[in-house]
Amino acid sequence: MTDKKYKLRNGENLVNDYGKIVEIFNQHFLTITKTNSINSIHNTNNYKISPMHYLHQSFNCIFPSFKLRPLSTKDVGNIIKSLNTKNSHVYDEISTKLLKLSLPFILSPLTHICNKSFSLGIFMDRLKYSELKPLLKKGDNLNISNYRPISILTSFSKVLEKAVFTQLYEHCSKLNILVDEQFGFRSKLATTDAIFKLINETQTTLNEKITVGGIFCDLEKAFDSIHHDTLIYKLDFYGEKGKHYYGLNCILEIDTKGSLLLVMSMAKNTIRPGKG
Repeated sequence: MTDKKYKLRNGENLVNDYGKIVEIFNQHFLTITKTNSINSIHNTNNYKISPMHYLHQSFNCIFPSFKLRPLSTKDVGNIIKSLNTKNSHVYDEISTKLLKLSLPFILSPLTHICNKSFSLGIFMDRLKYSELKPLLKKGDNLNISNYRPISILTSFSKVLEKAVFTQLYEHCSKLNILVDEQFGFRSKLATTDAIFKLINETQTTLNEKITVGGIFCDLEKAFDSIHHDTLIYKLDFYGEKGKHYYGLNCILEIDTKGSLLLVMSMAKNTIRPGKG
């Protein structure tokens, strides 16, 4: 199906067919992380010191093994209650609102499924699928590199993901793996705390008649540039091994496999590449 309202540049060609546009987005999002990672490794090879060298230099110790604890029905119930209540859903047509309404009837079997997933170290394939929506960040709306994927996961996968995150975060906090300068994605901390710390330390230093200098780095397409093998290596280094080599690895699989559903699930009115 073609429509003059929706266009996307593919090489030297201008595409206005819905099916082809979705396929192009699908292939792009599936390969962008791998492509950027390869380029990043190629650039890193110009240096004699591996990035892993700094990891071993920072932690001159062996971390204890991380093991996922079994969940209680109370744990799973609290996780589900903490999810934002929404009517939106993906391919399974189960919203977080429906999940919460069904909680009294599904809590026990869902807890059993979660614990079985933990004990076997298996993240179910169907939970790795997600719907991806291309979001134009800036620049030419015909250029596919200006779009970022917004991944919409199933409600059930969010439960497992949060359960893993909670335990992995506790492991990292207990062993002081996270540096004090890490403000994002941490409980009771936000970017405003980072701004306050910067301003406070700058003013204190200036009051002491000391010159202050700053270096600011903006990482463009930061999430697209993450090297998955390096993350997995770090996961192993921090103690998550064997059957419980699970948490971040399953999230990475969501990232690399999830967009396979984009072709099937993206509705005509949800894909909005360049208009012209």
